[in-house]
Parts: sequence; structure tokens; C-alpha cells
Amino acid sequence: MPDTHIRELDKKITALSDALAHLGKGTSFKELLKIIRFPGYTTPTEFALTIAILDSMQAHTNALTKLETELLVASQLVIEKKG
Repeated sequence: MPDTHIRELDKKITALSDALAHLGKGTSFKELLKIIRFPGYTTPTEFALTIAILDSMQAHTNALTKLETELLVASQLVIEKKG
């Protein structure tokens, strides 16, 4: 594999890792927890919309976790096969 491929993969892996680490700090959700306590926030429509978005975000998080694990396992298989 050319060095340019390794450099490109390194940049993409590092950028994704940094983005996920930043996302995982939870500061936005702490703010959301404050907002939902304001009187009148959760009408039935707002509740349904908020639940739908939170459920979708959780599903995406679960999928990312699974993909991360599968990528690592598959990558380890590649080096074992070549080694």
C-alpha cells in the first residue's frame, strides 16, 4: 500500500476519532436537559418530535459502535492473514 494511502487513512481515522470524542462530551445534552424543564416545553407534538430524534440518535450511536468494533476486528483479521 502506498504511503499516500496510509497518510490518507491516518487523517480520516484521526478526524473521525476527534469528532466522536468531541460529540461524546455531552455538553449539548446537559443544555437540553435544562431546556426541557421550562414550563410548556413538552406539548404532545414537541414530545413526539424530541422522542423520535433521541431514538434515532441512539440507533445511530448503536450502529456506529457496532461498525467501530467490526472495522477493528476485520482489520485485525487482515494483518493476521498476511502475517
